[in-house]
Amino acid sequence: MLGKQGWRLLTNPNTLVAHLFKARYYPNTSFAEAQLGSNPSYVWRSILAAQLAILQGSRIQIGGGQQTVIGSAPWLPDMDNGFITSTLPASINSATVDSLMVPNQRRWDFNVVDDIFNNRDQDLIRRIPLNSRLDKDIWFWLPDSKGLFTVRSYYRMLDTLHSPPSSGAWRKLWHLHVLAKVKNFLWRAMANVLPTADNLLQRRVEVQASCPICHTSTETVFHVLVTSPFAKACWISSVMGFNGSCVSFVHWLEDLFSRCNIDDCSLTAMVCWGLWLNMNNKVWNDVKWRVQNVLNSAGQNLFLWQQARKSVYVPPFSDSAAHGCVCWLKPSIGWFKCNVDAAIVCSRGLISFGAVIRSAGGDFIAAKSDILPGSFEAREAKAIGVREALS
Repeated sequence: MLGKQGWRLLTNPNTLVAHLFKARYYPNTSFAEAQLGSNPSYVWRSILAAQLAILQGSRIQIGGGQQTVIGSAPWLPDMDNGFITSTLPASINSATVDSLMVPNQRRWDFNVVDDIFNNRDQDLIRRIPLNSRLDKDIWFWLPDSKGLFTVRSYYRMLDTLHSPPSSGAWRKLWHLHVLAKVKNFLWRAMANVLPTADNLLQRRVEVQASCPICHTSTETVFHVLVTSPFAKACWISSVMGFNGSCVSFVHWLEDLFSRCNIDDCSLTAMVCWGLWLNMNNKVWNDVKWRVQNVLNSAGQNLFLWQQARKSVYVPPFSDSAAHGCVCWLKPSIGWFKCNVDAAIVCSRGLISFGAVIRSAGGDFIAAKSDILPGSFEAREAKAIGVREALS
């Protein structure tokens, strides 16, 4: 959600909230170049923490090119790095992108591009389509196929950038036979992002550092779920046993997963969930469970959920299922339908497209085909074909 707020500051600079943050923290720049500043608020510190990730996935769609500086803006369609990597003179580096176009025309000057950029930048620039109808450069979200920022695509990008270490515990986690919310909880515990006291203090949230149950140690994920006296008693009383030689929760879980079958691993996840609920019950309701309550609740909830899974309704097979063929359908009366396809010639940096327009009766109306310069993916090539057909 912090990423979404940062995206709004970047793409909607004229809103009231954006004006307030700009006046306070970056009066002479944009959100892309904003710094933490002196005496920042907790809200600003939190939003700025997502700045690098937002810029990693943000790109600029070139329209007229007058608002985008060649050397300091992420305008190349590359997921890893949207900035120019070529070594450029200062005059070119500070120029705007429209200087790379043919004067008074909305197309790239490939002679200029080939002269001043390296092969990587040349190839990426050739992939950028120029639209005569778009005069203003606009931000878009590269991980999404529609260019729109979504929290889901943001998390997927973060998962790609910060993939967990190669561990058997990480791989086995998603195969456990437990509730989805328990899998999510265990993933958060392994990533050390649960709202324990040590994590909250790192984020400048003023809370008591000690464990609310034992009051002897700092409340960490490893302490709450494994090493606290109450958690240790739960594991000793369970079929999984207790291993006190591990130094982290991931290390402990990996050791347990390596020596237990899938059923015991699933029960382990439920016991961890019960320990977390017990800690929260103590904090918010001042009620503490007994060891037997945690173990009985974990086993009972796991059994009930697995039994419910076995009785899931499966709809009968329908003979009217689609046969998989794609057939042309006539448009409604009074409408025309335009079908477009495109081909890519990567070795020559060209694309070709063809379009045909037919009436509601299936009659031929018009057709068009052409060859255009540029290195595009199939989706972009078809989109250009649609644009040319409609023009």
